[in-house]
Amino acid sequence: MATPKLSKRKEAEIMADLECGMSHAVIAKKRKVATGTVSNIKRGLITKDVELLRANVRAGEATRNYKDAIKEIDRLNRELGIFTLTTDYARHFKPVKIRPKSRKKGQAVAMLSITDWHLEEEVTPESVNGLNKFNLEIAHERAVRLWQSTCSVIEMCRKNSEIDTLVAMILGDMINGWIHEEYLVTNLLTPPEAFLRVFDELVIGLTFLTKESGCSQIIVPCAVGNHGRITKKKYVSKAVGTSWDWLLYNMLARWFEAKGETKIQFTLPHGDETYIDVYGKVIRVAHGDNIRYQGGIGGVHIPLRKAIDRWNTGIQADYNYFGHWHSDLTGEDYRLGGSLVGWNPFGIRIKAQYRPPSQAFELQHPQYGATARFPLILDKDMRR
Repeated sequence: MATPKLSKRKEAEIMADLECGMSHAVIAKKRKVATGTVSNIKRGLITKDVELLRANVRAGEATRNYKDAIKEIDRLNRELGIFTLTTDYARHFKPVKIRPKSRKKGQAVAMLSITDWHLEEEVTPESVNGLNKFNLEIAHERAVRLWQSTCSVIEMCRKNSEIDTLVAMILGDMINGWIHEEYLVTNLLTPPEAFLRVFDELVIGLTFLTKESGCSQIIVPCAVGNHGRITKKKYVSKAVGTSWDWLLYNMLARWFEAKGETKIQFTLPHGDETYIDVYGKVIRVAHGDNIRYQGGIGGVHIPLRKAIDRWNTGIQADYNYFGHWHSDLTGEDYRLGGSLVGWNPFGIRIKAQYRPPSQAFELQHPQYGATARFPLILDKDMRR
């Protein structure tokens, strides 16, 4: 049955009643219309609400699509700007031409630190958590590797420098000695036996350098350490004359002199410090055991810096070489050498930093000073 046509006013009144939540029957009685008429009007309202909702959804989607489109346009504009900028830069860029260096070579002196061998000390893997092993056989192998590596690095550096002089500094503690009671039990040799062993190793090594380094001059400045002393404590004024190191250097100098070897020139120690001249610069050579370090956060660099400054009030040195600390460390005007023995129980006891066995090598340039600083690693790093 068709719904009778209602006036717009009455239809609006019925809609208002429906919105107020009145039942269809109450509205039909109140407005004097059929219940079906009220139902038809309700259905029409629902249809309009659905269409309105759909329109809102479509409008929201259109708004989101519009915003996304704006973002994409902005991104493309940025990329276009970057492309335009780089294109313009590439159009006007003039690359810097790096020309080959002049084939003319400069001069340099090779500097090798031979220090802290502790030749007769035995280090078992068990005593250092597997991080090192050292005995007389290994000491020889590492010494041979030192001489070979020295010649290899010198030859490599000759690509840019004329190297005619090698300064092979022997900085002390070549034997372990008997400075502590336990060394009487743990050392593999007595001090005299160790002295002869290290003497042979140095004769072999220095002879090898005269033949294989390509240098016409080998200068050997020496410094006594603290382990080679024959006294309970290291003497101050007689530290040199009461040291196996001093005897070792003198015997080496006399050996090569007796052999008629003119390439090697020894500078023997007379105190804690030995001085040499390299390109008009004063070089200080010392063992370094008189530098007092108590484990501060700045490391040995702080007391070392203080010591150098105080020594310079007497003799102003341009550069310094030290041993003793078993660490290859560098500063603006100093170099510390490593050790042949490597990591040992004493290093663990004093909480020293782990270092693989090594010796220090670098060049002294007449203009730039210390350059080409290399550690000569003599055995594998057992941490890896």
